[in-house]
Amino acid sequence: MLSKTPWSAVAAAALVFAVSVASHSAAQGTGNGQKKTPPGRLPGVFTFIPKTDIDTKMKAIEDGTPGDIPVRVVDAGRYNLGVYALRYEPPAKPAAAGAPVTGFYHSHIAEIYYIRSGGGFFHVGGSLENVKENDPTGRAVTSIGGPGATGILNGYTKQKLSVGDIMIMPPGVPHSPGEMTHGTSIIRMVIDPKKVLPLYPTNGPPPQQPRIVNPAPKLPGSVTIITKAEIDKMLKEIEDVPGPSTDRAVRTIDLANMNYRLGVYVLRTAQMPKTPEPAGVGWYHTHIAEMYYFLHGTGTFAIGGLLENPQEDAADAWSTRMVRGPSVSGNFKGHTEVKFVPGDMIIAPMGVPHRPSAITSVPRDIIRFAIDPDKVLPLK
Repeated sequence: MLSKTPWSAVAAAALVFAVSVASHSAAQGTGNGQKKTPPGRLPGVFTFIPKTDIDTKMKAIEDGTPGDIPVRVVDAGRYNLGVYALRYEPPAKPAAAGAPVTGFYHSHIAEIYYIRSGGGFFHVGGSLENVKENDPTGRAVTSIGGPGATGILNGYTKQKLSVGDIMIMPPGVPHSPGEMTHGTSIIRMVIDPKKVLPLYPTNGPPPQQPRIVNPAPKLPGSVTIITKAEIDKMLKEIEDVPGPSTDRAVRTIDLANMNYRLGVYVLRTAQMPKTPEPAGVGWYHTHIAEMYYFLHGTGTFAIGGLLENPQEDAADAWSTRMVRGPSVSGNFKGHTEVKFVPGDMIIAPMGVPHRPSAITSVPRDIIRFAIDPDKVLPLK
């Protein structure tokens, strides 16, 4: 005799079967190469730094405020990024021949020096004698460079720097400013993975500083110099040699003692576009953050908001392989059109949608510093 199954049991079995089929179908879809739609943005906020803010800090130094003043220090997610103002005047008299030269290094931060005006010499490289830990409560540690060491420089190079040059200083490489031949203003950009420097502007307490016990005379690594002539050469090449992009690398290096990669790129638009740039399309990077310095020209930079209909960019695309790393593109929604002039800066953390947009005067030249902790960009 056949027994009858209660209706509630049948319904329960049907529900389990339906859920099982749906789950199996979803798993098959993923297995067949269907990709999950990326988000319209990742957490993060862009920072616009007008040239006037940098000028104000430079003027404060001229008026007697101690040099190396933070303009902005922001949390970019995995690391902090900072922009500082430096100002040096020529010495009243040359240093005595053979006089010892004091130098220092920072243990946790890397620096990018952009010579905005003037020029002179820096002492770079070599090693420190009679090396001592920097005072963990002093301004040099709490506000400027984080933990580090100071001593007498030995075996250094007297490096000439002129307006438009870039100097990249990894952690642990001894250095110090030398004699300037003119009044010199420098924008110092800082990469701070351990977040040893305080955010600025902020009202919070400074971070607790790790101690450097028995500091070494130096750490592995060397300084990188990118001259204005190299930058100008690449800008001219973009104009003269057609290619897949007007965004090209000048230099991409690995930062010693940090295991990050840093790229210096330039973008040029030499002629006014015949038709306006499409305002709706933007992208974000999933692995790199950027600091933009606007060199020449004027226009707008679209940034922030989110992307509608976001799609991962093709892994084999030239832009993905050479200048962006993995990225997501889509249509802007709720973004800001930031007007820029030469000397302005923008910090774009990883995952924040952006793109250069309208051009109002040419040539529009931009220096782009790409911070690449995952080393997705090729060395050059």
